Amino acid sequence: MSLKDFVESVMRSPPVTVLFSENVASVIDKMITNNIGAVIVMSGGNPVGIITERDIIEKVTRVGRDPNKTRAEEIMSSPLISIEADKTIKDALMLMRDRKIRRLGVTRKGRLIGIVTERRLLDALAPH
Repeated sequence: MSLKDFVESVMRSPPVTVLFSENVASVIDKMITNNIGAVIVMSGGNPVGIITERDIIEKVTRVGRDPNKTRAEEIMSSPLISIEADKTIKDALMLMRDRKIRRLGVTRKGRLIGIVTERRLLDALAPH
């Protein structure tokens, strides 16, 4: 695989999503069940943000908030930064670098179809 390959070839699809009104305890359950470090937050069928393990630690655990009483929308990072599926791995890595993030939503014609992580992109480039 090379920097010229498309993001679509390394994305996770479909992405694991949660509703903006779900409590953080439910978000944590989905992350554990799917062995992932982030979920995309949806509202009205549209992606509105992302919640990472770091968000949960910093915005819930560290400050003593109750995950059963805290809603996803209260701790999500918003807006979700996305990239089109037909962009290259290089494009994705540059966008991540420029925005100082490690995860991107992946879209096709404006519709969310996946998620890609910095680790997944770099692993795809590593010789096997």
